[in-house]
Formats: sequence, structure tokens, C-alpha cells
Amino acid sequence: MYFFNLFKKLSAIFLIVLPVNTLANELSLVEAERLALEADFIIKQYNASADSLNEIAIAEEQLPDPKAKFGIMNIPVNSFDRSQEPMTQLQFGVQQSFPRGDTLHYKRQRIEDMADVDKAKALDQKKKVLRSLRNSYLDLYLNVKTESILQQNRDLFTQLLDITQRQYAVGRDNQHDVLRAQLELALVDDRIAEIVGAKEIAQAELSKWIGSNSAQRPLPETFPELTTFSDVEMIISSLADHPLIQMEDAVVNSKEKNIKIAEEQYKPGWMLDLTYGQRSGNNLDGSSRDDFASAMVMVDIPLFTDKRQDKRLSASKLEHIASQYSRSDRLLELKRQVEKEHANWVRMGRRFELYETRAVVDAAQNSESTLKAYQNGQTDFTTLMRARLTELNTQLDMLKIRVDRAKSQANLLYYKRETI
Repeated sequence: MYFFNLFKKLSAIFLIVLPVNTLANELSLVEAERLALEADFIIKQYNASADSLNEIAIAEEQLPDPKAKFGIMNIPVNSFDRSQEPMTQLQFGVQQSFPRGDTLHYKRQRIEDMADVDKAKALDQKKKVLRSLRNSYLDLYLNVKTESILQQNRDLFTQLLDITQRQYAVGRDNQHDVLRAQLELALVDDRIAEIVGAKEIAQAELSKWIGSNSAQRPLPETFPELTTFSDVEMIISSLADHPLIQMEDAVVNSKEKNIKIAEEQYKPGWMLDLTYGQRSGNNLDGSSRDDFASAMVMVDIPLFTDKRQDKRLSASKLEHIASQYSRSDRLLELKRQVEKEHANWVRMGRRFELYETRAVVDAAQNSESTLKAYQNGQTDFTTLMRARLTELNTQLDMLKIRVDRAKSQANLLYYKRETI
């Protein structure tokens, strides 16, 4: 008796714990998004590239390394004696160049702008990963729920086969109805086999983002909840903050720095030269010869600018204009994509509402009333089977429309300004 009671307690614990563990192992959409972002290497690549460019930008602003020089000057070639002639010197010197105007400052800013391009690419990649992950997750959910609906309806078609067999046994139906019921059951089995294959493909696609182990986890029964948006006009008005436009803005800014650099080339560049000359030997009066020190300043003078500075400045301005055109075109294209996707989302919403409030309800009621009429001998088996198939297809159509609408919403979220 003791072991029997112990077995009952353990069984009760197992029955309680098992659903909890199953729920804990379910893969929610939020967790799938987190796993996908953590596993994406392209995001890390763009962030690393941006950090690299920021390091280069700091180095770019520094002055060029000074040049040291060492040599001997005015040595007599007949004796190579450093003390023979008073102009012979052993020279040590250093040269430092100073680029034109604020060229270095603008070069640093230009590279920082290019780092901003990679940062925007990383943000855009995050949005793309989330969009693709959400679509893959919804595809898998569609196949899982479709399989569940088909399995439930298979039981109904099995019951219909049993009914026709009983009716045939008592002489109320003919063999044709039994064969038709067997055929429809076989077709349902074929649809189940097909959807199982599609589910495996969807799992493989999802595993590309989160790994095969996570993709094999069961999905929650509830429909995936996506972030909502209040108004499409808000999405359109915030497109200027989209990473793709931020990328274009960074390119425009870098082209503007090219103009600044070209303008600085009209200013002179400088070079400072400091030299110390050591002399050997003595003067005629017996005193030692003094060492020499010299300082020189060399200046780049931009006198003939029409074929060099003017052309470079003009080219920089044209590149800047071209980048502005590119930004405007990208913004218009994003706006067009949002409007197109929103129209599809609205259309799917209307269809889903129609199916949810009318089509599915009417199909279920029609199937139930047709079954009762068939059992009472008031209709034939073909009408009953048509009603059952209509109910099944209506359920699957509503599920497909709901998932397609959610995928359209996921696509719209790619354009929405959000913290990710």
C-alpha cells in the first residue's frame, strides 16, 4: 500500500512538472529575436569596422612624423680631412611639415563620417535580421498549425469513413460513398505528409538564424505577437531616421568634408627645418672653430590653381551634389515600399476579419447541418464531403491570411523607428 501511494504521488508530480518543462522549452518570438541578433556575425563585422575607422581618424589628424637628417657638408675630396677647411660641417637636423590650413582636421572628420556609414550598416543589418527572423518564425508557425488542423480534420474524416461503412453495412449507402471517404482520407494524409516536409524546410530556414537546436524547440500555441504601430504616416515621417538614410547622410557629410579639404588647398603649406652643424679644427689665430645652427621655413605657394585646386574643388562639389541626389532617391524608394507594404497589410486585415467573423463560422455551421442531414437521409454523401472540405480549407485559408498579415507587419516594422 505504501508503494502504491508513493507511485501516485510521483505520478502526480510528473504530470504537473511535465507541462511546465514543455512550456519552459518553448521558443517564443522574443527569444528567437534575441538569439538571432546575438548570432549574427555581419552586425559584429560592421561594428568592428566602425571602431577601426574611428581609430584611424584619430591618427589621421596628427602631424606627419618629423624627418631627421644626418650628414657631412663641404668635406675636401683630396684629403677627406674634416679639420682642413673651415666650412666642413658634420650636420644634424630635423624637418617638420605642416599641411595646408585645417586639412588634417577635416580628414579626421571625413573618416569619422565613414565610420558612421558602418554604424548605420550595423543598425540596418539588425533590422534586416529581425525582419528575416520574424518571417522565418511565422513560416514555421504556419506549418505547425496547419499540420495540427489537418490532424484534427483527419479524425473527422476517419469518423466519416466509419459512418459510411456502417451505413453501407446496413444497406443505406453504396460502395461508391465508402470509396470516396477512403480517397478523401488518403488525400488528407498526403497533405499532412506534404506539410511535414514544408515544416522541416521552415525549421532549416529558421536554424540559419538561431541554430538547429533552438529551431527544433516547440512553438507556443498562441499566435506570435509583433510590435504594433499606430499610423503609417508616422513611419513615413520618421524615415529620415532609418539606418539606410543615416548611411546616406554620413556619405553626404563625408563628401562635404572633401569640399572643405579642397578649399584648404588654396592655403600655403609649411615646413620647418632646424639644423646643427659641428665644425672641427682651429681658426688662423689658433682658436677653435664655432659650430653653426640654422633654421629654415619652406612654404608651398598655390599660385597656379586653375588646373589643380580649382578642378579638385569643382569635382568635390559635384560629388556632394550626387550624394544628395542619392539620398533623396533612397528616401523616395523607402516611402514607396512602406506605402506598398501598408496597402498589403490593410488588405490582409480586411480579409482576415471577413474569415474570422463570417466565413469560418458559416463553414462550420454548414458542415454540422450537412452531417445531421446526411445521418437523417436528407442529403447525399457528396454534399457532406464537400461541406467538410470547405470547412477544412476555410480554416487553413484563415490561418494563411493571418500569418501573411503578420509577415506584412514584420516587413513594416523594418521601416519603423524603434529601439532594437
